[in-house]
Amino acid sequence: MNQERKLSFFLPPISPVKDANGKNVTPATLVPHKELTLEEVWNIVTGSPRLKKLTEAAAAAYGDEKEYRRLKQSTLPYVTPCGTFSYRRSDRLLAPSGLSILDLDHLDSREEAERMRRQLFDDLFLLPELVFVSPGGHGVKAFVPYDLGRTSDVKQNAAENIYWLMEYARLRYGDCSDKDKGKGVDYSGKDLVRACFLSHDERALMRVKTPMG
Repeated sequence: MNQERKLSFFLPPISPVKDANGKNVTPATLVPHKELTLEEVWNIVTGSPRLKKLTEAAAAAYGDEKEYRRLKQSTLPYVTPCGTFSYRRSDRLLAPSGLSILDLDHLDSREEAERMRRQLFDDLFLLPELVFVSPGGHGVKAFVPYDLGRTSDVKQNAAENIYWLMEYARLRYGDCSDKDKGKGVDYSGKDLVRACFLSHDERALMRVKTPMG
């Protein structure tokens, strides 16, 4: 497979869980559970029975934005595509992965998301290493590589590559920062410690490194 890229893996919830009175009953998870390689992420996305059940529950609530958001934030595990962190804060970066996350949202259907999964994977400019359909079934997440050795400043290098990724994707695939504009790129992916919820997708695409002959 492709070179090992390490990501931090977090258990839910991503934000505090509150009771009916608005009181916090479960704190947000801010310390990673473990590190995963990208191949291990692919294995979870394609083969975890528990993640499949959690994804199906979230997808069933997709039409109810409040409930969908609650289920996603309180039940789904997530990773930090940009690298490993000792704590979920941008200044706690341990090692960059050489990956940025591209998130396309508000697609019209699961079928369109599946078509976009292939279109992103085949994009010769992006060449993402992993692409899967989002928990709600109306979006796609792509893990896009960049050159770690371009500059010696790790954070600057990551920030600049994220910026150019977002600009290219906005022009190529649209901009959904304003939901009234419809489907397109979710710009919140610009954050170095941006989380990516994992979701079951047995047809998730992962790029295989061509063996040296």
